[in-house]
Amino acid sequence: MFLNFFFMPLLATVFFIVTLYPCALKIGFTDKPTHRKQHQKHTPLVGGIAIYFALLVTFFINTNFFPHQAAFIAAATLLVCVGLIDDYKGLDVKIRLVTEIAAAFIMIEFAHIKIIDLGDLLGLGNVHLGNYATIFTIFAVVGGINAFNMIDGIDGLAGGLTLISIASIAVVSLIFQDWMIFNFCIIFIASILAFLLFNLRIFGRSSAKIFLGDTGSTLFGFTVCWVLIDASQGEKNLITPTTVLWVTALPLIDSVCIMLRRIRKRVSPFNPDREHLHHIFQVAGYSINQTLSILFIFSLVISCSGIVGSIYFDIPERILFLAFIFLFGGYYWLMNYAWKIMKISRYLRTTKIFDRRVKIQRKEVDMRSKIERRYIPTQQQLEKIYKGNGFFLAFLLKQCFLPESKKHEEPKNKEKIFF
Repeated sequence: MFLNFFFMPLLATVFFIVTLYPCALKIGFTDKPTHRKQHQKHTPLVGGIAIYFALLVTFFINTNFFPHQAAFIAAATLLVCVGLIDDYKGLDVKIRLVTEIAAAFIMIEFAHIKIIDLGDLLGLGNVHLGNYATIFTIFAVVGGINAFNMIDGIDGLAGGLTLISIASIAVVSLIFQDWMIFNFCIIFIASILAFLLFNLRIFGRSSAKIFLGDTGSTLFGFTVCWVLIDASQGEKNLITPTTVLWVTALPLIDSVCIMLRRIRKRVSPFNPDREHLHHIFQVAGYSINQTLSILFIFSLVISCSGIVGSIYFDIPERILFLAFIFLFGGYYWLMNYAWKIMKISRYLRTTKIFDRRVKIQRKEVDMRSKIERRYIPTQQQLEKIYKGNGFFLAFLLKQCFLPESKKHEEPKNKEKIFF
């Protein structure tokens, strides 16, 4: 069974990426370079649609391995279709929001997956939503989809953060032996790994081979919301609702902070900019892969902290929720000074690198023997020889001893030479 749930979606995703790649280039289904983007060439947006097709193939072969499979396919198909149009021609934000609300409604009405309990947030007992469960679930799903959509700013970031969230739930479901959620997570993990093979800057690539597109980022966000709500609500209750915040901490906190800052500046919260955390790290002089490594480690540590604290140390939900609020507040406060901090960091890093290079150059110069330095003529000595009749000797000395940049320089007071 593991072969069906891992290698099948892995190979299927690779197959569809390779198949769709030339087609996307031919019809112009690519992401064009602009002043806000880092890539210098047209890059196909086939990552999301390839993962979607791979999921369909896997679900078709492994029918009914988890309940409400048809509802998930219907909601995912709706998001993918609208995402394809948005990637190709661009759509208004309102149309995308309506589509996301419709997908959340399908999940609630046909799969009966919704947030009915927020847990013991304040130490006064569980917070039950009652009649507000549907509205709150729609709000949470739309927020989750846009969080993963907004975090998709550099190669591999959205895929890597989604992989960490899904893998965290897979580990929890394995601990509690919930094989339905575990198998679903394994399918999605395999598809993401196949996508990252083409999206990360690895194997000597200086840029991504393909992009995820809004098609893939909305599919990622919706799938994470589906799995987390299903695992934290109802009879399963594999994780507490508070732990969900820790599992999705980085995309959730970053998107909320960015939207609050945009609202404070009196601009639309959906307006794109370059003030995300990954952009700030790049301003500090970190490369794409260095930024990814830092953010992946940060996200993994936060996710593991929430899961370990909840399951193994049995930390009360109110303590975890309070700690998350402090984490959010600290992140928001630091982001207000992030540009200044990172500019100072960049200055220190570049100065340190420059000093290191100077030391290396001085060391190389000192390695020259004293005898060699003693018999190298100076520029003034060569000019004196050049003024006399020893032109041929001066020419040879100049070619042998002067640096390349000074070989073709004319002397300052050039006089006519007689032989």
